[in-house]
Amino acid sequence: MKKVRHVMGISGGKDSGALAIYLFNKYPELEIEYYFTDTGKELQETYDLKKKKKKFTGRKVARIEAADKSHEDPFDHFLKLYGGFLPASNARWCTNKLK
Repeated sequence: MKKVRHVMGISGGKDSGALAIYLFNKYPELEIEYYFTDTGKELQETYDLKKKKKKFTGRKVARIEAADKSHEDPFDHFLKLYGGFLPASNARWCTNKLK
């Protein structure tokens, strides 16, 4: 039987944090791999929360960066690509490209 791989994206938000803690407590036997997509515009609190999640679960949170070949922060790279058009509820390029 093929082993199932469990992967979970972590953001700086309370929802992903709560879900990570819930899954860790409810299903400690799962080998969940956590990842974090850095936009280059995160608040320091987001990085602090990522460290706390690692300390709580004992598992590394892998850092993924969109537009990793660009010399700009990922957010700036895509903002320029979209002509300075900021993400909005009806045009979620940030979610599609950075998360």
